[in-house]
Amino acid sequence: MKIVLVHYSEIGTKKDNRGYFERKLAENIHNTLDAKVERQRGRILVRGAKKLDALKFLPGVHSYSVVEEIEPKFEKIKAAAVALAKKSKAKTFRITAQRSDKNFPHTSMELNKQVGAEVWKKTKKKVDLHNPELEIFIEVAQKAYVYSQKEKGPDGLPVGSAGKVVCLLSGGIDSPVAAYRMMTRGCKIIFVHFHNYDPFIAKIKDLVSVLSKYQGRSTAYLVPFKEVQQEIIKKIDPKYRMILYRRLMMKISEEIMHKENAKGIVTGDSLAQVASQTLENIHAIYDAIDAPIFSPLIGRGKIDII
Repeated sequence: MKIVLVHYSEIGTKKDNRGYFERKLAENIHNTLDAKVERQRGRILVRGAKKLDALKFLPGVHSYSVVEEIEPKFEKIKAAAVALAKKSKAKTFRITAQRSDKNFPHTSMELNKQVGAEVWKKTKKKVDLHNPELEIFIEVAQKAYVYSQKEKGPDGLPVGSAGKVVCLLSGGIDSPVAAYRMMTRGCKIIFVHFHNYDPFIAKIKDLVSVLSKYQGRSTAYLVPFKEVQQEIIKKIDPKYRMILYRRLMMKISEEIMHKENAKGIVTGDSLAQVASQTLENIHAIYDAIDAPIFSPLIGRGKIDII
């Protein structure tokens, strides 16, 4: 059975609320991998998972590793490290140990030195503390965990820990990136797309499918907007039409927000990127509703967003 060690980072700063965020992350991992999940302080253990790649997309995951779990006995730790080193073709190595169980008789520094000496003795690989070809990690807690590979996750906070928000999703790059950024801040996203009955809807469904890798099952509202646009074209000066389109989109999105018991609306707005995103026009558009509006890309340029 594969044992996977999941680390988080920002969750560790949550003090009294830490348990809530740990439980939410553990729940998301369980729902995504359909595996047994065990919380330990500072880490989460996953047993029996088959498709580990999904962890690359889960907000809240800082990194994850397939590990060997052994009894926290010094001789067994040395043997596991030596076995791992022998499997590698690397010529240089370092040991990076962490001891969270203070009852273990050796400090982290002692583990680094003594396990490193054993690996050198049995393999003749050279120690390189700054740029090793192989880094062997050792963590001593209730059990000891030995491993050499770390895969990165998105980091941030687990989806759902901050509540639900509604995101206006267009077919461009900005709104999907804004949705992703809010997911990594713990938001579950409800998507809303305004359409004119064109084939563009297929692209929106593809976007939602991609973004669902980060938050799991998603809900998307596809709102027909052609008749509204036609009425506005009949009655409104062309230079004001886009502002009115956006105001009505915000009003409709606010109604969906209430229906979904969400707590705000997300846009992909980037200040002064297009005419509808000047300070004056953003103010005119946002003033249409009372709901909180979140624009995580407001200070980002197009190249940075892409």
